[in-house]
Amino acid sequence: MIAIDTNILVRALLNDDPIQSPLARKTMERARSILVPVTVIVELAWVLKSAGWTRSRIYAALVELEGQASVHLDRAPEVHQALEDFRAGKADFADYLALNLAKSLGARALLTFDQKLARSPGAERLG
Repeated sequence: MIAIDTNILVRALLNDDPIQSPLARKTMERARSILVPVTVIVELAWVLKSAGWTRSRIYAALVELEGQASVHLDRAPEVHQALEDFRAGKADFADYLALNLAKSLGARALLTFDQKLARSPGAERLG
């Protein structure tokens, strides 16, 4: 198994570098087992949003990544639930992932100032 960094996924998805993008895609296609750390998934969602991708396009890209047989997502159940919350909600993917990780670790609630996230079960607005 190999682990990959955010920049590999970004190059593969954005196809924005004539040398690195094809190399990243080829690596993803040929690797038999790829670990994607949870921090890479969060950073990837943020980079795609910064690149102007819509919520639905980010969701589709992350679901496609999740569905690849060679890809193993760190904290897969929490990532999957965060993706579904992201698709249906208004907050950022990172916020939903933080909420789902907190729940999985037994937290009673995730305190937040984020009004959008605070509407989610298990989140509470502070203040």
